[in-house]
Amino acid sequence: MRRAALLTLFATLILLLSAGTAIAGPLPGAIFTTLEDGARVNANIYQAKEDVYLDGGPGPNAPSSAAALPAGDYYFQVTDPSGKVLLSVDPIESRKIRVSEDGVIDYVYDAPTMTRYKGKWYGTHATGIDQDHADKGAITVQLMPYEDTPNKGGVYKAWITPVDKYEAGKGFHGFIPSWSKTDNFKVKGHPKCIPTEVTVKKFHDLNANGVWDEGEPWLNWEVEVTDPYGVTQSYYTPFTIMVPEEGYYTFEEIMPAPDPEKDCDPAWMQTALIVDGAPQPAAKKITLWIEGCTRDGVTREVVFGNIQTACVTGAKFYDKNANGIWDEGEVPIPGWKIQVTGTNVKGELVDIIRYTDEYGKAKICGLLPGDYRIEELMPNGNWVATTPMYYDFSLSPGDCEYFEFGNVCYDEAAFGTKGFWHNKNGLALIQPAWIDYVNGLDPYKDNPFDGMDEYGNPVPAAKGPAGEDIAAEGTALAEISAYLVAPNAGGDPKIQLGQQLLAFIFNVKYTGADGIIGPDGALSTEAMIMSAIEAWNEGGAAANYWAGVLDSYNNMNGENGAPLVQIVKAGPCVVEY
Repeated sequence: MRRAALLTLFATLILLLSAGTAIAGPLPGAIFTTLEDGARVNANIYQAKEDVYLDGGPGPNAPSSAAALPAGDYYFQVTDPSGKVLLSVDPIESRKIRVSEDGVIDYVYDAPTMTRYKGKWYGTHATGIDQDHADKGAITVQLMPYEDTPNKGGVYKAWITPVDKYEAGKGFHGFIPSWSKTDNFKVKGHPKCIPTEVTVKKFHDLNANGVWDEGEPWLNWEVEVTDPYGVTQSYYTPFTIMVPEEGYYTFEEIMPAPDPEKDCDPAWMQTALIVDGAPQPAAKKITLWIEGCTRDGVTREVVFGNIQTACVTGAKFYDKNANGIWDEGEVPIPGWKIQVTGTNVKGELVDIIRYTDEYGKAKICGLLPGDYRIEELMPNGNWVATTPMYYDFSLSPGDCEYFEFGNVCYDEAAFGTKGFWHNKNGLALIQPAWIDYVNGLDPYKDNPFDGMDEYGNPVPAAKGPAGEDIAAEGTALAEISAYLVAPNAGGDPKIQLGQQLLAFIFNVKYTGADGIIGPDGALSTEAMIMSAIEAWNEGGAAANYWAGVLDSYNNMNGENGAPLVQIVKAGPCVVEY
């Protein structure tokens, strides 16, 4: 541990020496080493130093969409694994490359001078075509010339840093850790020890039990590894790295950022952290002491477990026409309580309440798989539901469920009987637009209310109780008045329904009722009118039934103990609990 303390102290001193630079890092992206054509080699072990090329862009196992290095000019170098010993022998200006907007290396700058190393002259670094990203103009860059590593395991470290972040005399030969990316590689020889290998994996813990179970998929996931000297490199699981130098290494999984193009992108939850087979408290980050180079070789393993949670949204709207559908123009209702209850996959009871926002939505996320119920909680006042008040559902990882709840609030109004609309008080309220509307409906369109009888003669004037004229001869109002009190000696249910429907329509038009509250909840007046017309066309029992229904509403006038009609208000009431 004394050696570890010295190593940690050395790393701290290096970082303090670099603290004078304004650093906003860490540098995003990654580098890795390959053969000339961009092919990877097993465990980053090469036959010869000349075989090692620098590569950029999405690394091994990384998705094509993975963030790569930012576009710009970079320097590179080769050191021993600790970074203490600079092994590159040519000037820094000869080790300059360019990264394109696609995040791949696409150009190496000409060397300003020639460098002689072991009897061979080196100028501009040799390049190859990167087979993985050739369509983007990607190249590889040979790292030679560089000295043999003093590391006992035969391991080297390749570095890269932006040109404008290079500071001669600071950090590691001008490379500041937070603005650098590195990759360890090894060249075959006769090492005196074997570097430790650390494997990092990630699984989708579908049952959230913190254990990898048969059938649970392994995930391609970004993990950042920070070495004892403060250099952070991105890898994608599963991956194995060589650790030739002992010290503290930090492994941190990077949680995916929400997709801004998705209305719902459930977050991930840590459920497991297993180190060398031993479960640890679930976390996304762990720092371990790694042995480094040993005589017999050591293997270590870090396994992260996550589960993608789920979301459910309850949406509230003012169902002005009481038809149970959120129609265009109907407004959301904020401040409404939405409750989610249930049992998740871990057997835990869930009971969460949220209030709807200005858009009428209450989103509840972070839910584990399980069986749930979402329910609206009614506030005080004259509120009535027009849709089911709860829904039962099940959630799987990554689910996004959405449920709409419609409601109306009501006032009370007096409807008039067909006799009321026959007399002068009712006739005085009837508007021409109402007459145009009913003239287009089946019960009336064949003989519309136009002031003329079926033979083309003007209908007589409508008379009041004292024999006075209440609607002039040959007018639509006179014809309406006569129709509403026409005798029905034969008991034709279609005539009774036609009269009650006409009075009902006038009541609806006068009160502005898009909906009313019936015995079984809110009803759309438009839907009621359409159902009554269907019954009129059918006749018989259907017509009798609807004549009775409409007659009951037309008699709700508040007189002689009769109730008033509860009509849906044009807009929401105050929501109070």
